[in-house]
Amino acid sequence: MTSPSRRKILTAGGLGLLTIPLGGPAAPQAYGAAGRPATRAPAVALDVISDIQGGLADLGRALDALKGLGDADALVIAGDLVAQGTVAQYEELYAKIADHPHPDRVLAALGNHEQYNADPFDTQVKRFLEYTGMPDVYSETSAGGLPLLFIGTTAPAVNGTSPPFVTLGRTQLSWLDATLAKHANAPHVLVFSHHVLPGTVSGTTGPDAARFYDQDFVDEDELLTILGGHANVVFFSGHTHWDLNRQDWAARKIVQGGDPRGFHVFNTGMIETLYGPDGKGGEKPLDPAASQGLRVLLGADGKLTVESHDFARGEIIRSLEL
Repeated sequence: MTSPSRRKILTAGGLGLLTIPLGGPAAPQAYGAAGRPATRAPAVALDVISDIQGGLADLGRALDALKGLGDADALVIAGDLVAQGTVAQYEELYAKIADHPHPDRVLAALGNHEQYNADPFDTQVKRFLEYTGMPDVYSETSAGGLPLLFIGTTAPAVNGTSPPFVTLGRTQLSWLDATLAKHANAPHVLVFSHHVLPGTVSGTTGPDAARFYDQDFVDEDELLTILGGHANVVFFSGHTHWDLNRQDWAARKIVQGGDPRGFHVFNTGMIETLYGPDGKGGEKPLDPAASQGLRVLLGADGKLTVESHDFARGEIIRSLEL
């Protein structure tokens, strides 16, 4: 773990929060037979992408690149699998995945774009579950003994296509609290959400943050309180499409009253269109051809390594060991 480059006290609701961007060693390294540095054989490998939103050509390139890194135990899509959540788009998505090498297990979190159609919320969720094979919008599974948790909204967005997007609800929050307590002695518990926690990673923190990213969750304080009590949580979020080259692609989040060690948070990048700051407290599209994501490696020694990848350039960006 690298020393923090900056520390900033933030406030979400009534909670005092400390965010420590982690950066991690820059590792710009081209893919290829001699390009990728040798690494220990992982006990578990996960490919993590998000925000496909119809960028199927970019998705195919990403899947090919990830396969070139070696086999993975699962592919995790952290939300916004499709652009508007229609049947035709889900069919096209899974046809594209079938046409490229990918892990047998494909897991997914519910994003806001899965709800950008006129169907009732229950229909949107049912369609998401049918195509992804996920048991619910929140669930627990594992890979090689590594706990994997997924969270998502149980109600439609309050303001349609504007935040807040996610209502977890009392039942899901109780489930998350109990599940994390159950895994209190696990070295790592991975939690996947499409939506982003306030003041954590790219787009949500720092002087150039987009101000609207501090309100994705209706029950934000309750969620942060639960997560903040568990230093073994590694939280992955998409939604922002911000650059994994940034120092704040990864952070350690300390919640007032929680575990003083905090928990880790990672930006999952994007398959479709890179966004960045507009200098006015918002954001703007920067590069429609950009495509980035993660490979997560659990070593036999119990150490977790998160690599950020640039699929368009065919390079590893950074590598951070927890």
